[in-house]
Amino acid sequence: MNASRTARDWSQDIELEALVEHLIHPKLLGHRVSVHLVGVGGNGAQMAACLARLDIAMRALGHPYGLHVTAFDADRVSEANVGRQLYSAADIGRHKALVTIHRLNQFYGLDWEAHPMRYEDYVHGERVSAGADLLISCVDSRSARGLLHRIAWRESSQYGYWLDLGNTEATAQVVLGEPLGGAAFLPRTLGPRLPCVTELFPELLDDAAPEDNQPSCSVRMSLASQGLFVNDVAVRFAAQLLYELFSQGRLSAHGVVINLQSKRSGPIEVDPRTWARFGFVLQDEVPVARDAETLTEG
Repeated sequence: MNASRTARDWSQDIELEALVEHLIHPKLLGHRVSVHLVGVGGNGAQMAACLARLDIAMRALGHPYGLHVTAFDADRVSEANVGRQLYSAADIGRHKALVTIHRLNQFYGLDWEAHPMRYEDYVHGERVSAGADLLISCVDSRSARGLLHRIAWRESSQYGYWLDLGNTEATAQVVLGEPLGGAAFLPRTLGPRLPCVTELFPELLDDAAPEDNQPSCSVRMSLASQGLFVNDVAVRFAAQLLYELFSQGRLSAHGVVINLQSKRSGPIEVDPRTWARFGFVLQDEVPVARDAETLTEG
């Protein structure tokens, strides 16, 4: 212990620690939490299964209604997906969203929904508006993530949280944030707004960077571009974030960066000092990022 530190110093440290915890929005504790799961591939299919378990846990812990998940994915199961994703040979040719949600509904007795279509087509349809308590993106391209960013940042959008999972061959990042478009949807609780993945990692929106999501025609080629278990690790961290949020009502970290090659992972703490190391600062609840112009285009 540092003897030169006074009681006031320790008190200030304690106060600072108290300020950098995120508290769940009370609104999410009184109704069924709507979840839009975008992408039901390597990360998304496993995320859906974890959400089903989370739904059971939430209701067992006293949440009155649990989750209602709607999954979106226009893709069909291919041979390259079998083994790497939660699909079998019998699923080849079928829509991923329909296969995944049907199985979970049958297994757990749920009433969740699946739409075998692109999320932007659903949102841009005349019959719906953009919004959910929780948006979860399990997409594999900058263009798809950029589109979700633009949807979530619209003034008319109503998203409480945006949980993004992304990975390369041996690395991954998971970030739970609060889009600016949903600021009025879920009013501020104690503490700063959680920045989203596109604010901490604006390079993910760089259209000039090469995409690494080219389709693979075999499992072998697919494994050459992405490790077998990187999706599993990312999903477990993401599910744990949601479990802590709904079971404890607070978070001290809202994301994680993972490197399977070095076997290391590190939290993204709910702390403006941590965000500053990513090049992001909040000024009177108005975000300033390394590439603000890029973030707001479109």
